[in-house]
Amino acid sequence: MIDLRRIDTEIIKSYNLDTKMKKPNSKRFYHCVKTLCPIIYLVCLIVNFSCSDPKSEEYFVRQCDFVSDYQYNDTTKWAITCRVWGLLKYYHPNVTAGKFDWDKVLLESLEVISYINTPDALNLELNKMLNSAGEYSFIEDKEWNDSLKMNVNLSWLNSSFIDDSLKIELKKIASLEVKYPSFYGVDYEHIVLQNEKNYDFEVSSSQKSVNLRLLSFFRYWNVIYYFFPHKYLMDRSWDVILSEYIPKFIESVDSQSYNNTFLKLAATLNDGHAYLITDNESPKDFRDIIEKVDDITIVRVNAGKLQKGDIISSIGKQNIKQVRDSLSVFTAASTQGNKDYRINCSIGQMIFGQKNLVKVLRGDKSLEINVVPVDYKKENTQIYRWISDGIGYVDLSQVANKDIKPLFESFSEADGIIFDLRKAGPYKMELEPFVCHLFENKEIQLSSMVYPDLMYPGAFIWKKNFQTTIPDSLNCAIYKGKIVVLINESTQSGLETIALEIRNNCNSTLVGRTTSGALGRVTFVPLLGQRASFSNFALFSADGTELQRKGINPDIVVLPTIDAIRNGRDEILDAGIDFIKKQQM
Repeated sequence: MIDLRRIDTEIIKSYNLDTKMKKPNSKRFYHCVKTLCPIIYLVCLIVNFSCSDPKSEEYFVRQCDFVSDYQYNDTTKWAITCRVWGLLKYYHPNVTAGKFDWDKVLLESLEVISYINTPDALNLELNKMLNSAGEYSFIEDKEWNDSLKMNVNLSWLNSSFIDDSLKIELKKIASLEVKYPSFYGVDYEHIVLQNEKNYDFEVSSSQKSVNLRLLSFFRYWNVIYYFFPHKYLMDRSWDVILSEYIPKFIESVDSQSYNNTFLKLAATLNDGHAYLITDNESPKDFRDIIEKVDDITIVRVNAGKLQKGDIISSIGKQNIKQVRDSLSVFTAASTQGNKDYRINCSIGQMIFGQKNLVKVLRGDKSLEINVVPVDYKKENTQIYRWISDGIGYVDLSQVANKDIKPLFESFSEADGIIFDLRKAGPYKMELEPFVCHLFENKEIQLSSMVYPDLMYPGAFIWKKNFQTTIPDSLNCAIYKGKIVVLINESTQSGLETIALEIRNNCNSTLVGRTTSGALGRVTFVPLLGQRASFSNFALFSADGTELQRKGINPDIVVLPTIDAIRNGRDEILDAGIDFIKKQQM
């Protein structure tokens, strides 16, 4: 089994509007891709604007694939338990008010349900769960809106083995308006979900250990079900995945199998923000040293006896296609380009992070190379510099607030400036003082977004094209030359937002490859000895089409080539330079 544990050392930073955000303590990500971007200023602005009265907004409606028919068996008894517990968690007034330890209620129920083998006995236990939440007041003042019908749907109640009295009560509870703040709800003020308990993983096949694994899975499944706005974009139905993964979590008795099961589960979201995190030490960073060109996996650097341009044919006993296929099922990504990039990172970790026999094709020779672990270090480049006559280059990943004014002063007479968004953060700058040198208008256009309706979990609300003000923008010296932004499949989240808003608000050209396609803010879910994450709101382009799973397309497309890799050329940067030079003529 390949060790798939990976790291994202990104430090989540909050700016201006999000001073109450809490940062996750752990540093171990099960991906090597450094794509989790800081919550940058424009994203914060979008979140801030989302706090307006939802009743005045239009609901976001997209049809999801649901499973309605639940015939009783050893798997569906757990699936229905998960659904009932989740509905009560997010809608029952006493539970949403924080009057009960709802995890404890589930664990006590699971202890009994493990011995149940009839639908009647299960209904008795589910009714006990409902009764344990206490009495509530019911006023029938609402029909389920279309957003709820499309995103959550109660068809599983009508077609399951749940008894009629329980169905009636659950439907009544599901129609209640949730008072804000909800004890277990997703709150924009916090990156990590509040009031969720942490549990240690127990290496055991005991029922207690099984119940904790099911609790972890049920928590994650329900958070995604009620608060993930992209379920309609998933390749597979989240309803189907519920029943499919219950046996897998029951059987995952050791930490490695449990982590691998969760990695596979997270990958089904088709979301580049679907990370899995533990508190172990960070492995080394091996990004951007492996590339995929068509169906060829090629080395980009000289390291560990390998040379740039070496074509990898096998690692250990597996040919490269088998390696890539085995990594794919564990790799969460929104687009195929970003998935390939993340797999490249994992292959870099496999080759250079441990001893391995690697077979390569070098020119017309086939070689077998015993690679020992290497400490690969990337070159430190200047934050900003002249790279050609009249052309400046800025590595935005290194820019701090103190650098913004000097760099624009240095490049004030430049014919063009190239801003590189291909390097993940943590970004050091606030966006406001940066874009005030680029956007001539004080009023700027922000992208449309969709965010969860916290009063009706499962519903989502549109916030369509709106404007905000850039303070002090009239006092900034506006750069008048050509603006080029470099992007590729590693450009994700906040970096995609920067590219999008620059495109929307100033005369600019995007060069490179389609971005990751994972935009919006990240929420972390505490689980069993780990955290998982997902995108909790969605951004849309000006014409109303989603950017999730599509990314931002460049104006000038530049694909990787074997020749450029062998000659150490940065083909995307070269294309940006060529574009500005043509404008100089």
